[in-house]
Amino acid sequence: MADGNNKNEYTPGYSDDPFGDFPDFDSFDSFDSIESAPLSDDSNISDTAEAESVYDKYKDDEESAEVDIQEESAANETESGSKSAKKKNPLFVALCAVMIIAIAACGTLSGFCVGKYKKSVYTSSSSTADNGESDIYNEFAALNANYGSIEYPGNILSELNKVYAANNDVVGWLYVPDTNINTPVVQSKDNNRYLRYNFYGIYTKYGTTYADYRCKKNELSRNTVIYGHNMPSGTHFYDVNRYEDIEWYRLHPVIKYSTLYGEYTFLVYTAFYSTVKAKDDGGYIFNYIEPNMSQSNFKGYIEQLNQRALYTTAVDLKETDKIITLSTCNHTYDHQCGKDVDSRLVVIGRLLRDGESENVDVSVAKNNANYRRPQVWYDVKGKTNPYANSRSWKASTK
Repeated sequence: MADGNNKNEYTPGYSDDPFGDFPDFDSFDSFDSIESAPLSDDSNISDTAEAESVYDKYKDDEESAEVDIQEESAANETESGSKSAKKKNPLFVALCAVMIIAIAACGTLSGFCVGKYKKSVYTSSSSTADNGESDIYNEFAALNANYGSIEYPGNILSELNKVYAANNDVVGWLYVPDTNINTPVVQSKDNNRYLRYNFYGIYTKYGTTYADYRCKKNELSRNTVIYGHNMPSGTHFYDVNRYEDIEWYRLHPVIKYSTLYGEYTFLVYTAFYSTVKAKDDGGYIFNYIEPNMSQSNFKGYIEQLNQRALYTTAVDLKETDKIITLSTCNHTYDHQCGKDVDSRLVVIGRLLRDGESENVDVSVAKNNANYRRPQVWYDVKGKTNPYANSRSWKASTK
């Protein structure tokens, strides 16, 4: 996000380029060019996470050293060079053993946190006694000591106590039933930190799921914006990208989100593609990431959204509603245009209204064949852009 002076921040009034130099979430070429950052000095980082980071850094150094040794060996063709390439560092072996134990512990803890939250908050059964989860509490009680003295926000949901203790940047939990999206959501002072840091504050090219820094912490914004990497492995926001398929939507029409203080249900309204560079759409950028649009401004947003909707659903959207926005990278226009077109796949959910059922009639969903594309797409296809004169709307908090 960028304004005219600081590329790390976004100023709502600067509407020419609201995305600034926002990085490509899953461009692995750019990831590999970034130097490994130092460990965070955050006192809430667990010993296990620190061990993982140390291991990863050491493993990278070890692999680089092996490559250098092998190249030297090939050049010199000496017996000593060959032995050096095959020699194993005892410290590396020891660290491997430590990491096997650490990964097993982390995996068990992660499964506990995610599984318990999903079960107790989003299903009718919240009992732990019948499922042995009380034993898990005891098993990991000692881990709480790693976090020191935690001062919890008043009225925080009890299910989020442990995850908040691990990282007090936590602002909520995102869960889409029957998908891989079941994750804590963090928030920082800008939109850059968690692009390259995991939940424990350790540097990683995979980042973690996070809310726009302008979103309200204690309540829902008009537009709760959440970002995540589109990971080919199927993790993070990979399943968000699958909403470009109407059949995927029909199977997953509901989004669950909890702040620290309340649980909310959103009904998927639609999904759309959006470019983030003005050069790709006739000098225009659809600023869908403004969390605090005014009610009057929201009307124009809805019009822009409907133009881009990949499909229509039984869910309607009014100026008085609140929404959730899930945003991740997408390469559809790269393929269709035969060039690099920096784009996002965005899913919009509308907050469930009082007295409304979350059971949506997904059978009435219908594809929109003429959804709005960026100008570059029309140029490549040799077609006229029917939306060329619809480029005046700008996000505003007033």
